[in-house]
Amino acid sequence: MEQESGGILRSTVFWQGWSMAATVAAVFAFAANVEYSADGHAPDYVAIFGDAGTEPMWVVNADLEDGVINVRAGAASTPGEDEVYRLWVARQNDPQEIGVLPVNRGRETYSLGRAVRAVLAHGQTLGVTRGPVSGPDDESAPPTTFDFSATITRL
Repeated sequence: MEQESGGILRSTVFWQGWSMAATVAAVFAFAANVEYSADGHAPDYVAIFGDAGTEPMWVVNADLEDGVINVRAGAASTPGEDEVYRLWVARQNDPQEIGVLPVNRGRETYSLGRAVRAVLAHGQTLGVTRGPVSGPDDESAPPTTFDFSATITRL
């Protein structure tokens, strides 16, 4: 049996481990880079959209006491010509639209009504759909599937 030469720097296991550690550190740094309100009150819920081991597409921070959701786009880019991503509370029978999501490292803040705040306080799933800029019309059915989903979790 021939012994490998070159040491640890030529080991794929070493570089895979190093890559995973760097990715985890980047995700935590990205999630921690949120803007808090002027009074210093931190968000109490978070949802991260994206695949493990990659830069998140969006980081969603919710402050249910103040009734706001802050969204920061990461790897999300414009979905297509005349299309946008929309954020929803992905309730099985009655999805509630929150708003159009930012892309290209943008940020957006949305106000939440009492009903949506109450639903989110119970750890619901958020969903993202891709659709026309004009938005869903009043007669169309709400989405039953989502392009991306994430559970909003209490910090």
